[in-house]
Amino acid sequence: MTRRSVSSTRKQKSFASGFAEDFEAAAIQNAVHDDLGEDDQLARLCDAAAAADAAGDLRESYHGEGADGVEEIEEAWGKLSHAARQRALEVVAEACARVIDEGNEWVADGHWEADAIAEAKYEARTWLQHHTNKAARVGVLEVV
Repeated sequence: MTRRSVSSTRKQKSFASGFAEDFEAAAIQNAVHDDLGEDDQLARLCDAAAAADAAGDLRESYHGEGADGVEEIEEAWGKLSHAARQRALEVVAEACARVIDEGNEWVADGHWEADAIAEAKYEARTWLQHHTNKAARVGVLEVV
């Protein structure tokens, strides 16, 4: 595995903790946090955005503010950062669907109490109903 930059890793962790905090039920918080922290697509997008940011900073340090190419690099960073955020939202949608689909198994296996999963499923469905575009992009809209 390639070594990741600190800023890339920090960005992925920020997505994981930030989006997990959008939920109150521990089961959905855990699922969102873990899935975001482990998603390889999100990791690569964060890597790419961090690399673009570093490239822009390096270009400016050598050639000064407003140097040729810096604007394009900053634009690329913005697009990559946006793509990373969109992927993070897709991962949240997938985590919500997983809680809805697998929550009863978690109760049966003794990992969670039924009330905790019921709360998590409610929050997951509510989130998916408010983020139908993200749910449709990853093919989980049918669980709503």
